[in-house]
Amino acid sequence: MRLYPAHYRREHGEEIAAIYAEATQGATKPARLREAADLTGHALRVRLSLTSANPAGRLLAAAAPYVLAVVCAPALFRLLRNAAHPIVRQNGAWAWAVGTGTALALTSAVLCAAGGRWGSARMLAAFGVVTEEIVQWAGMGSYLVYHHCADGPAAALVNILCPTCVVLILLGCPLDLPAVSRRDRTMIAVVAVTVFVTQVAAGSGFFPQLTEWDRPGVGGVLWSVERLAPPALLAVFLFVALARGGRRALPAAAGVLTAAAILAWRDFASLGFLPDDGFIAAYPFGAAVLAAIVVRLRRRTHHGTPAQPA
Repeated sequence: MRLYPAHYRREHGEEIAAIYAEATQGATKPARLREAADLTGHALRVRLSLTSANPAGRLLAAAAPYVLAVVCAPALFRLLRNAAHPIVRQNGAWAWAVGTGTALALTSAVLCAAGGRWGSARMLAAFGVVTEEIVQWAGMGSYLVYHHCADGPAAALVNILCPTCVVLILLGCPLDLPAVSRRDRTMIAVVAVTVFVTQVAAGSGFFPQLTEWDRPGVGGVLWSVERLAPPALLAVFLFVALARGGRRALPAAAGVLTAAAILAWRDFASLGFLPDDGFIAAYPFGAAVLAAIVVRLRRRTHHGTPAQPA
């Protein structure tokens, strides 16, 4: 209770205490711990202004579905690759099992989010993101410390900060938001399918039945398509949010841009540099904003034109 701001505690303290006492009366120890954790989390959200009544909370709620989509969607391809490619299985049973487990968690997060089960989706996504980072540092600790960190300290810092920001966005999102509307679920499903298809095409070398695609020049084109597909989709969602307007327009647009920043951040973390495709992807976002502005102006002009006399 002391974690709540003083004014909030004065106004709602008795009510919160009564609800907590009723919820924990006769409850088991795990249930009491869960209620205490929920109460602590709510107090921190109120103190940090991350509730659904605050702009920061609404921004996290708008960004969370997009961030989950772009972060978790690639896991389905990794799961298929781990199952299909013998070299991956031969790298070590422990590494293969952990990689498959994290990919399964992230894939399940996408499926839960697309099905409307947001609570399970964000917990699975946070678990997968954190586990991936821990495994990377545990398995490649000496290389990352003596080479990657020394040669590229900015990239090493990104390796830590990027998953941290993803987890904070997913877990910091207010519990009553996002509602994961039909539009959000459709967006997550579209991103997942598009990322999976483009990754299968770009990674055709992992699947013997697709090796005929691996011709001179084709591999580079497919790799660029794989990199550009998610930003292009996000640009479309940005245009739709701004062109549609309404109360959710600006939070949705901010959420899309946050996911785009996370996507570029992850590219930099995995490659050590931002590929040219990352700079090229900035053009669709600018075009989407300009197109949305034109649509809104034309719509406003059309509705504001006075009717001609008969």
